[in-house]
Amino acid sequence: MRMYFKGTKRSRSNESSIPNAFAFTFIRNFLTDKQNKQIREEYFIGDLSSKQVNQAMQDIKWLFKSYKGLDVVTIENKDGDVSKFIL
Repeated sequence: MRMYFKGTKRSRSNESSIPNAFAFTFIRNFLTDKQNKQIREEYFIGDLSSKQVNQAMQDIKWLFKSYKGLDVVTIENKDGDVSKFIL
């Protein structure tokens, strides 16, 4: 899995290969962390129960397995930093 990160103060993006476990942890933290609540609301994601988070993670894992090269998640914070996960 590949992760791309581009900060607002950089002209280039960083690309790195990461284990799936790290990517899934990052995505799960995004879905559950209170600090990301406002960002999630911008993507029309409300507060999720643990059952809903588990279902979303199963769906994301299915996407990763089924569609190679898919841009599964792109997250941009309020500062303009962009994190993107691609197979």
